[in-house]
Amino acid sequence: MNDFSVHRIIGRGGFGEVYGCRKADTGKMYAMKCLDKKRIKMKQGETLALNERIMLSLVSTGDCPFIVCMTYAFHTPDKLCFILDLMNGGDLHYHLSQHGVFSEKEMRFYAAEIILGLEHMHNRFVVYRDLKPANILLDEHGHVRISDLGLACDFSKKKPHASVGTHGYMAPEVLQKGTAYDSSADWFSLGCMLFKLLRGHSPFRQHKTKDKHEIDRMTLTMNVELPDSFTAELKDLLEGLLQRDVSKRLGCQGRGAPEVKEHQFFKGIDWQQVYLQKYSPPLIPPRGEVNAADAFDIGSFDEEDTKGIKLLDSDQELYKNFPLVISERWQQEVAETVYEAVNSDTDKNEARKRAKNKQLGHEEDYALGKDCIMHGYMLKLGNPFLTQWQRRYFYLFPNRVEWRGEGESRQNLLTMEQIVTVEETQIKDKKCILLRIKGGKQFVLQCESDPEFVQWKKELTEAFTEAQKLLRRAPKVIGKGRAGVVELSKPPLTHRNSNGL
Repeated sequence: MNDFSVHRIIGRGGFGEVYGCRKADTGKMYAMKCLDKKRIKMKQGETLALNERIMLSLVSTGDCPFIVCMTYAFHTPDKLCFILDLMNGGDLHYHLSQHGVFSEKEMRFYAAEIILGLEHMHNRFVVYRDLKPANILLDEHGHVRISDLGLACDFSKKKPHASVGTHGYMAPEVLQKGTAYDSSADWFSLGCMLFKLLRGHSPFRQHKTKDKHEIDRMTLTMNVELPDSFTAELKDLLEGLLQRDVSKRLGCQGRGAPEVKEHQFFKGIDWQQVYLQKYSPPLIPPRGEVNAADAFDIGSFDEEDTKGIKLLDSDQELYKNFPLVISERWQQEVAETVYEAVNSDTDKNEARKRAKNKQLGHEEDYALGKDCIMHGYMLKLGNPFLTQWQRRYFYLFPNRVEWRGEGESRQNLLTMEQIVTVEETQIKDKKCILLRIKGGKQFVLQCESDPEFVQWKKELTEAFTEAQKLLRRAPKVIGKGRAGVVELSKPPLTHRNSNGL
């Protein structure tokens, strides 16, 4: 636990609380979900807690930006702890109450990102089973992730038949106890949720009833009436998702998510751009704030509830395999930390770089961005026989060299990773910079004055050296999918016997 500095509480669930936290060695911010072992025992929730850890391990590989993924799991004598992506933009239920209902265009944005999250789960044979606005969290930029996999289930070997979820979003086959189902349930729930984003209520709560049995009855029997204000494409989408007959439901006819993505409602959507989060979110949460209730409003558990609960050795034995590191996410965290360290060093040297460049007449450097180390004209030995000097304008950055000729708009690029060595050579008694490139190629540069040669060679050498250090320090990501999960017999963190928070 001492590997993290724990900040304010940002949420509370049935078994514990969620806190903002910072990893001590890398400085990366996370959400720490802490489940109380005594409360779990009191509510006989051991299976649910262990299932959530398994489901998170399945969906947290493969780099999906639309699921709240896990990087670490560990436990103390009193707590089970999940270290998850921090989403400080609030949830869609909160924003629905603040913003009001969304337009079709706004809803389409959220639907597209959620569909890619569901597709990621379903490709790993995980059915989510609790899709609703309250479980869709926003990041600081307004993009969304599906959160809380407590009710998710692996259907790779056996289809589930339990009736679980939230009334008003549960598919008919989920409500029919004893009926086996798979990812079909999520597509029905998606239809319910999209309807709520547009109208402010579930399609099966049109009469504002809160009676669960009545809501279930309507889900099983009622044909949803869609407003005339809905476009024909939207009506067709919702009718397809809300089909009670699974064999006729959109997303359930053999191809899964592609059936939904190809629907006319999403015509014109570039799904690769959705994946890259290139579309502008309709709502951007206030910057620098955690959009959660005040700690006082969130409250805390009454410790008297679990005062008589004793944790035995047999209880702790249940969690012996709980600790976990998702290797590719840990590697990404380390790599990000290395890059941030390099950027920090670059910032520290900014004044020095600027002063040196100014002495050489390069006052305009920082108009290009603070990472431009220096720029100016040099001669490049060119043509197929390397016999002619070509005057080009060069830009040096920490990770690359760019250049272009007179009147050219296209930039040429050479990355530091392509360079093998930076050397000094002479051609016709003129000092030159020789860059040896992977593949046996050479790159020869000649400066227009001796002071510029000294400066260019020094800065190129320093940039190359720092880049090589970075490449050596950054871990190589190996393995995808389930191979990216590292199981540990012990927690990966220090101070394993620390108590509580």
